[in-house]
Amino acid sequence: MLNTFRTELQDFWKEKEFQEPTPVQEQLFKEASEGNDVIAVSPTGTGKTLAYLLPILNQIEVNKTLQAIILAPSQELVMQIGEVAREWGKVVGIKTQTLIGGANIKRQIDKLKDKPELIIATPGRFIELTSKTKKIKVHLVKTIVFDEADYLFKDEHKRTIESIQQTLMRDVQKVFASATMTEEFVNERQDENNDIKVIRIDSQESGSHIQHYFITVNNRYKVDELKRLAQMDNMRAIVFFEQINQIEEVAAKLIYENVSVVVLHSDASKQEREYAIRAFKNHDVTYLLTTDVASRGMDISEVPYVIHYNRVQDSGTYIHRSGRTGRMNREGIVISLLNQQEANDLAAILKKENIPLTEKVLKNRILIDPTQAKGKKNQEKQGQNRRKRS
Repeated sequence: MLNTFRTELQDFWKEKEFQEPTPVQEQLFKEASEGNDVIAVSPTGTGKTLAYLLPILNQIEVNKTLQAIILAPSQELVMQIGEVAREWGKVVGIKTQTLIGGANIKRQIDKLKDKPELIIATPGRFIELTSKTKKIKVHLVKTIVFDEADYLFKDEHKRTIESIQQTLMRDVQKVFASATMTEEFVNERQDENNDIKVIRIDSQESGSHIQHYFITVNNRYKVDELKRLAQMDNMRAIVFFEQINQIEEVAAKLIYENVSVVVLHSDASKQEREYAIRAFKNHDVTYLLTTDVASRGMDISEVPYVIHYNRVQDSGTYIHRSGRTGRMNREGIVISLLNQQEANDLAAILKKENIPLTEKVLKNRILIDPTQAKGKKNQEKQGQNRRKRS
């Protein structure tokens, strides 16, 4: 399917030294290019952004009219998609603009005078600008993409999403993309359109190379465990938390112990968020401590580890968070810090998703099986006894 795209896009694909399209890309290229509404469910890190973006860029005309919209739930994800869209859009002369909350709205309105063909936005800022200014004209929009669709259609965004859809023409093409979607969500979309195409890529098809481990540790010693893990070779991890106040508390303790960290959460300013992401991307720090603000869609390449500081309550959250490592067929390791009961609960949750969970212990800066650790202890004891006898 890639060989039917504009020559400029094909050439840039080769220039980027990409190989064959991933399974989700191959299927979404076809369905989206044919104008079908599509639901695409594929593990994180399998190239979903390019999967929906390239068909859009292949079909958009360079005529200074808005023809496509991509909606995403977080500022970080919008900016990330925007980077990719600008890079590829430049190849075919297409203007792209990102619209996010927290940024200067007057500057965004002024920038709309450039008349972009593609807008990538958070739902709230998009509907705000649509209602406040006549700079956004949506009557010629042909395609709308809902990235992290399952999250966008939850209560927090659902009413805004519905308002946006009401402003569009009835025949607009809709693409729903995410790593996880409930059957209820898929059924609702099928009720709206019987002809919608459903693409499902499982972890085996996508070639997942992620190992899932847990370390048994009491809550009061979790910071100590993070300090020990930080001493491992090649340790660089996104550490997920449930509460913002817990992030700040743990960050202070780790910094006191000379462990380099940055924090990323919804209370942080736009500048603080950008600094945290940039520092982590540049390998300036060991840990990025965050909440779910970094769990969906963010593409930070070559993250070797993801650490769950708290027990995850559902498989969807676990999959999205864990998907920050092992992207595009790279190897990755996910570590959950749990007590024994939490480990049993998580194992039961992951069993339904066919994700094996293995216990590990940290010994001499290496993760090993508990049986190996016991064997080494026994050998050390035997050596001590022999020395005493001699």
